Amino acid sequence: MSDERERLLKSAPPPHIPTKLPLDTFSFITKEVFTLAAEASNAIGQYTGFLSNVPNPSLLLSPITTQEAVLSSKLEGTHATLEDILNHEAGNQTTIKDDEIKEILNYRKALAFAVDHISLMSDLEKADSKDPLTVKILKQMHSILLNNVRGATKHPGQFKMLQNYIGGAADISFTPLPPELTEEYMANLERYIHFDDLNLLLQAAILHAQFEMIHPFEDGNGRIGRLLIPLFFYYRGLIPTPTFYMSSFFERNRDIYIQRLANISKNNAWIDWIQYFLEGLIVQARLNTKKAAMILNLYEHFKSQSDAIKSYYFISLLDFIFLHPIFTVSQILADPNVGASRQTLYTLLNKMAEAGILQAGTKKKNNTFVCEKLLSIVDIQQ
Repeated sequence: MSDERERLLKSAPPPHIPTKLPLDTFSFITKEVFTLAAEASNAIGQYTGFLSNVPNPSLLLSPITTQEAVLSSKLEGTHATLEDILNHEAGNQTTIKDDEIKEILNYRKALAFAVDHISLMSDLEKADSKDPLTVKILKQMHSILLNNVRGATKHPGQFKMLQNYIGGAADISFTPLPPELTEEYMANLERYIHFDDLNLLLQAAILHAQFEMIHPFEDGNGRIGRLLIPLFFYYRGLIPTPTFYMSSFFERNRDIYIQRLANISKNNAWIDWIQYFLEGLIVQARLNTKKAAMILNLYEHFKSQSDAIKSYYFISLLDFIFLHPIFTVSQILADPNVGASRQTLYTLLNKMAEAGILQAGTKKKNNTFVCEKLLSIVDIQQ
């Protein structure tokens, strides 16, 4: 161990031992918390109401899911953009290291794994139900998250065996729960996921903060903790699909996010954290609803041009574009859902470009096309 590392560890605060859950949630209900919770519930209700009336919400929100993976990973130091990921999937070269690209793709895969393997809590008694949302699922997600990327040597899918720390090169600002208590506290967290607390929104705020204070893994805690928010909402039946993301809000307010979390352990400032979290729910619910509505309107606008373009493959290709706003012809040919020949595709893509649906991308070598109108919606931040 270097002298500098030894100095840092000696100056580190003692491990924080959080109170086990459930907490006295009723004591957090100030007038402001009550007002914010009602506003957040209404905003999320509008978002879920919109999604419930959309035939295929996962199709429309696919680019937003990828954007979430980008922003959550950005909080951990990656530099890739949504366009970088889409170009990578199209087979185009980017300036971003492959390791960073894989981290973001792994984030998306971890979420997809959880959705494929859990049932809603209300459906667990059914004969054909899948798994509940448990520590086992979180460990499997963690294993996917760190697969073949930086952190791959830090025991993917296993709880920490050594003490971990939070801070920079100059100082350690927080020492999470000791490793010997991790199993006990994560079992308590799992029970809390299934506990009927006073309010699901407050429960999500408490759940996320508690997970971050436990910091159960050697690496990847922030990303798993952020994934836990939409998964919890989905699992408890608050949203019809786990496409409600907070990373955009946390990334725009990174210093406040870190400070409010830290103040829980320093000053037991749960109310300040809950207020901040509820404010984020309101901002993101409204933004999500706005983006989803704009994406649906764009899809319907493009779809209305099918009569003019007259192609059997138009709708299947349009669906492909909304899943892959940057793409190559080779990428479409590899997708069995479209099924058109190369020549047919080129004819149809040229017609779609003339209609303003697509633009020819800058990556001419691989015949890259871009749906710039869709990307501009996904990039909206407020």
